[in-house]
Amino acid sequence: MNTLWPLWSAALLLLLLTLGVLLWPLLHEPVTEISVDAQARLRRLYRQQRNELEREREAKTISAEDYVQAVEELERRLLTEIDEFTSQSLAGASGAWRRSIPAALLSLLLPLGAVLLYLQVGDPRAAATIALGSPDSHANTGVDVEAMVARLEVRLQNNPDDVEGWIVLARSREVLEEFDASTVAYQRAVTLAKQQGLPATFQARLHADMADALASARHGALDKPVQAVLNVALRLDPDQPKALALAGAAAFRVGDRVTARRHWQHLLGLLEPDSDMALRVQNDLARLDDTKQAAVKSALGNGLAGTVRLDPALRDQVQPGDTVFIVARAPKNGRMPVAVLKLKAAQLPTRFTLDDSNAMSPDMPLSKFDTLTIEARISRSGAALSQPGEPVSPPQTVSRGDSSIALTIKP
Repeated sequence: MNTLWPLWSAALLLLLLTLGVLLWPLLHEPVTEISVDAQARLRRLYRQQRNELEREREAKTISAEDYVQAVEELERRLLTEIDEFTSQSLAGASGAWRRSIPAALLSLLLPLGAVLLYLQVGDPRAAATIALGSPDSHANTGVDVEAMVARLEVRLQNNPDDVEGWIVLARSREVLEEFDASTVAYQRAVTLAKQQGLPATFQARLHADMADALASARHGALDKPVQAVLNVALRLDPDQPKALALAGAAAFRVGDRVTARRHWQHLLGLLEPDSDMALRVQNDLARLDDTKQAAVKSALGNGLAGTVRLDPALRDQVQPGDTVFIVARAPKNGRMPVAVLKLKAAQLPTRFTLDDSNAMSPDMPLSKFDTLTIEARISRSGAALSQPGEPVSPPQTVSRGDSSIALTIKP
């Protein structure tokens, strides 16, 4: 059975309904007609009136002269009414014929117009694809991308100066994890962008993308060839975010902490303060400080560390002076806090460290417990005791020494 029959059946049904609505008034408008029976009734009426005149003449209730005049008037009226009926009948027949012409034209032109309109603005091949099923299956996706890439390469052979085309080709090759080919396509796009005098920010983004593809082609290595491309990107646009992130990572891998810090601090200043990217950059910056890192490691032998931030939905509800409490509890100790750290909302997002120096009691240090629960909450009053309705992060169960805790305070 044709898999498209439900589609065509539905289309045919809609077309018939439309024609029915439009043709009904044309084909069923009342038409005035005169039948043979109606004419016979008219003649019988005439004869009755004529006989009545005859009786009045015989009874001498009317004169002979009035009788003749009355008969003539009666005949004239009969002829006039018959003429009127005949005209109405002819007019009705003519009107019906005139209405049948547009009905016939409408029945022909409406389906024809619908088909032509569909061929103009519709996509029969898409309907066939849907009917056949699995247009988005994983088996077909790779084939579609490969076919698209092949068509694009053919088009670029005929139009080799199409910058946007080379960019699309480069990104398509990245999707297919063909990073060497992607790098070549990016290089062509970079060359054309320079020749065509495109904006420096546009060229910088292309260099950053090319550096990313080149690093992937070199199995993640951010070595000198990659760094050279990143340096060009940053000369074109010192604020290019992707280039700053990659350049900082490249410098960090070779131990150049000063350059890494410079790139990441610059990037941090370009980001939304409470964004996930900003938190990641803050974490990267924290790793650069050897002294701080050593202190954190020493403390984390018996403590906890991580990041705390506000949910964006709370941005307009929390004041900078509101107090933030980070509270650690031990399941063995019930609801009594083991350690508490106090901050200001203006400091968020930020990293935190919780250790024995934050313990509520020297006899109950945090380092005494292997498993803890931790949460962060906002206190508008600054009171240590929690109040109903205060924004709080979902509690997390962690192990002593955990340094990857991420707390998000939510409404």
